[in-house]
Amino acid sequence: MKRKKRIIGVLMLVTALIIMQLPMSEADAAASASDFKMEGSTLVKYRGTEKNVSVPKTVTAIGRGAFEDNKNIELVVLPNSVTQIEPYAFWGCDNLDTVVLGKEITAVGDYAFAGCKGLEQMTIPANVSSIGVQAFGDCVNLKDISIPTQTLYIHETAFDGCARLTIHCDAGSAADEYAKAFYERQKEMPEYEDVPNYAPSDPVQPSDPGTPTPSPVPEPTEVPGNVLGSTHVVGNQAVVFVDNRQLPVYGGVSQDSGTQGSDGEQPEDGASPLPEGSGLGQGNSLPKFSVVDGCVIADQAYYRSGKLGSVELPEGILQIGEFGFARSSLTDIVLPEGAETICYGAFYHCDYLQDVTLPETVLYVEPKAFSHTLWVDRFLKGEGGDGDFLTEGGVLIAYRGSAREVRIPEGVRVIAGEAFQNHGEIESLILPDSLTVVGEGAFEGCGGLDQITFGKKVEEIKDRAFKGTALTEVFVPSSVKKLGLQAFGTALITYEGREAEYTHENSASRLSNEDYRIYGRAEEQEPGVEVSGIVGGYASLEGADRPYSLKVEETENREEMERAFERSFQRALPDDVTVYELTLTDSSGIPLTKLGSQALTVVLPLPEGLKGQSLGLFALDRNGQLEVLPVERVSAEGVESMRFETNQLFGFGVYGMGEAAEGETLSEISVELGKLGARPENKTAFRSTLQGILGFGLGGTGLVLLLADLIKRRPHVRRVNADNER
Repeated sequence: MKRKKRIIGVLMLVTALIIMQLPMSEADAAASASDFKMEGSTLVKYRGTEKNVSVPKTVTAIGRGAFEDNKNIELVVLPNSVTQIEPYAFWGCDNLDTVVLGKEITAVGDYAFAGCKGLEQMTIPANVSSIGVQAFGDCVNLKDISIPTQTLYIHETAFDGCARLTIHCDAGSAADEYAKAFYERQKEMPEYEDVPNYAPSDPVQPSDPGTPTPSPVPEPTEVPGNVLGSTHVVGNQAVVFVDNRQLPVYGGVSQDSGTQGSDGEQPEDGASPLPEGSGLGQGNSLPKFSVVDGCVIADQAYYRSGKLGSVELPEGILQIGEFGFARSSLTDIVLPEGAETICYGAFYHCDYLQDVTLPETVLYVEPKAFSHTLWVDRFLKGEGGDGDFLTEGGVLIAYRGSAREVRIPEGVRVIAGEAFQNHGEIESLILPDSLTVVGEGAFEGCGGLDQITFGKKVEEIKDRAFKGTALTEVFVPSSVKKLGLQAFGTALITYEGREAEYTHENSASRLSNEDYRIYGRAEEQEPGVEVSGIVGGYASLEGADRPYSLKVEETENREEMERAFERSFQRALPDDVTVYELTLTDSSGIPLTKLGSQALTVVLPLPEGLKGQSLGLFALDRNGQLEVLPVERVSAEGVESMRFETNQLFGFGVYGMGEAAEGETLSEISVELGKLGARPENKTAFRSTLQGILGFGLGGTGLVLLLADLIKRRPHVRRVNADNER
């Protein structure tokens, strides 16, 4: 559980109270009355272009969408006369980083500050009784908010997408209860980051799955009034890009695999074959396959599908992707012999899943793979099962005991991720000789655990397996070949044999999981992204609060891109597609592949053969499937370049689509793209400025401007527009 950072909270509150108590003259309140469109005492639209805005004291309500999508404003001060902030009031104000609320405000409306990516801190006045739906949704850089005891209602989604947020509040208050639940939901933020249209409070209802037959890939054609695809020239070849919003996502297997499932045959035992996926690939310009190359159930392939019932997967399936069946209507499932990996959240919140059959070949079960399934929930409640351990196929999935000494049963090969997490009563652990893998975070937070007896065959101990225990020294047996990040927290490790290979899991490659990585001593650098490997390359990362490195390589290794291209188009990748590998790291040195809501903006000089052409850009997803990203031609310091945004880094390919329109003007962009953040001034300057505020009685305008200057000295990053240098 996160603790209140009292010093920060008090400073935020004191500063806000000082501002709210000081009077403002009409001149302070508004530079021009015409900037404010009023209906009675409600501000219905702000039409000005100022960065710092003080709302007139005649305003009593900020109307629906009054500042919506305003990209200019950075500071807003609301007078004490304002009692209501209506829905969407500041929706999408990307550069808004400071808001001072008047003390008479009673409610923060639905989506009021949603998408304000510049906001880092906020103080809610004491009169506010409610905070609405998604009020601060997707404020990805919001780190601190103070909520008073008087706030009695906070909607569950009020802070959805605020992965870095700490809530400051009084113990026992409604905000405190909300914070406890919020921190639990924060642990599942990866679902929010990965899954389009994430809506955890909207359960899927099952329907009759029937026995649907996967459809063959149709020939894309153009029908009057209904465009199924568009043709572009890629490497002197005509390629049709299919608009998958109008075509089904193909269930079964990719067309080149020829494995079971593509012919519509029913599996044995009456289990239904997999129907078409329930949204995989939505929002992209290419169709994706629910089963990749006949061996991988793609990430989110059947997410929220209501067509599933009893499923027996065909032979050849090796991996169930992240959230592959999550929140679906699945009732029971049989994994085939040979299946090895069940990824993060694969069956998360399958509320009807009551029976699971796993083969003896499963080696890895990642965290939350079966969390909140009917199967696990019933077991944890004491309904069914023998003893304190839920096991299947040699995998220990869950534990419901309370013993101080825990002896894992013989026959268990794998302990699933987080299976014993936070069982603080455990003091001693005895692992069986049959055990080979201890999963990610398996005993994390078992604060009383101070003694482990290892079995003879343990080969792999994954990330954070014993982090947060009472272990101070560990003798790792010679059988252990791989040891994950922070596997034993800060305990001293002594190897009885050869030192193990150090590894890390996919979770450590996720930008938001900062605590999962171990950081080296980086030189003092400004927050931002330094680009290497290519001359004239620039990058910025939204919300960068530390230095990052982006290595760009034009690679000759085209195998994965070729395989993806052939899967999508049934033809070879053209020779003149330029393939890049982009590797983003922080001081941990771990490649960061998933960035969640924080977009990485990249500017790269164009290869000579692509200059003057319209551009297209492919990207690979985690499963090696193609996506199409928007890309634009720009001019960076006079060099013709391309600019694109991405939130994942698995490989990119750029190609030309014919000559650009004659007379096209390229946007000029700033070469300071990677240096948008600025370090705060030293502590002496901070103290002297604060003393000036507290001790010298500045007037309204002077105080607001001085506060704005003070707050803007902290590091922050804003999105860069092509025509607007920052």
